[in-house]
Amino acid sequence: MLPFRCAKQNGEAAGLVPEEHGHSHGHRTGIRWLDIIVGLSAMFISVVSLVVSFEHGRTMRELVHQNEKLVAASTIPVLDFSTSNLDESNRPYFKFSIRNGGVGPAVIDWFELRYKGVAYGKPEALLQACCAEAMAKDKPKGAAIWYSTITNSILPTRDAFDPLTLRPEVGSEVLSAFYRARADITVRACYCSVLDECWQTNFDANRPVKVERCDTPANAVLW
Repeated sequence: MLPFRCAKQNGEAAGLVPEEHGHSHGHRTGIRWLDIIVGLSAMFISVVSLVVSFEHGRTMRELVHQNEKLVAASTIPVLDFSTSNLDESNRPYFKFSIRNGGVGPAVIDWFELRYKGVAYGKPEALLQACCAEAMAKDKPKGAAIWYSTITNSILPTRDAFDPLTLRPEVGSEVLSAFYRARADITVRACYCSVLDECWQTNFDANRPVKVERCDTPANAVLW
């Protein structure tokens, strides 16, 4: 039985009117099979939205990762080591060169030059070790021997450093002796990119070895 309320019209009682109570059934249609389809459709749309959101997030993460790789690739330095034995006038001389053939600056944390397994940090000590007799004969002056400190330096891309240059004025005896000693001279270095990716190399036919960081060798004598 429905409760009644008193309805008034123009200030007077107009009679008793049943009081209505509304009941919410959401979006139900009252047709069972249609309600089931609507509910399943809503669930399907929710699942699809979740999958699309997940895939979008994964795609964005992959794009960020690829962008990081592109940035890293655009800053990689590559060091090459070479020698020369004729100057611009085709006069005999000797020069060691390190060139950065990469696409980013090289932060050279350390550079080592060895003769017969012993490291040297100055050209005078190296020349005395390999060529003392020739040095005594030619008595080269300081202006005939040029060198550059390589450790803790930054080498821009497409640029070069010359660790050691023996100019023609050093004398033929010294040049000849140094040519013979060259086979026993080895060099190695550790360098990093501006993003702190680091490599160690012996400047041989193998690729530089990637390392976590450029730790200075124990008891090192660096050039």
